[in-house]
Amino acid sequence: MARDNKSDNELVRLEQYIERLLAGYGALKAEKQEVEKQLGTAREERDAALAEIDAMKNDLDSLDSERGAVRDRVNSLIGQIEQWEAEMETDTADDTAGEDTGDVVDEEPEETEDPVKSDDEESKGDNGDGAKAQKNLFSA
Repeated sequence: MARDNKSDNELVRLEQYIERLLAGYGALKAEKQEVEKQLGTAREERDAALAEIDAMKNDLDSLDSERGAVRDRVNSLIGQIEQWEAEMETDTADDTAGEDTGDVVDEEPEETEDPVKSDDEESKGDNGDGAKAQKNLFSA
């Protein structure tokens, strides 16, 4: 019977060892399932983040194209303003050309037109060439 006790003790130790192995296996299996669940959640979050990144890239591209269009419009407006300023400088230079060169311009006093002309005045005409002295409205 000593042998049976020894065999029983060996079997008990073996059973305990197998129970610990099974318990460890169960714990590892539960941990694996938890990790797989976390991995699934992380993948879903990653996919959602990638979708959000794509949407943001599209928004950024849209904003870049809008900014480019606004930049082009602003550059066009600046070009128009610069052209206008150049025309103003040219007009000013043309208006003051006589004054800048020191030329003396004889100006005749403006004649007021008589609303009713006599037949005599109409037959005289205006010196035959149709030219009348005009006063420059822009000169000071």
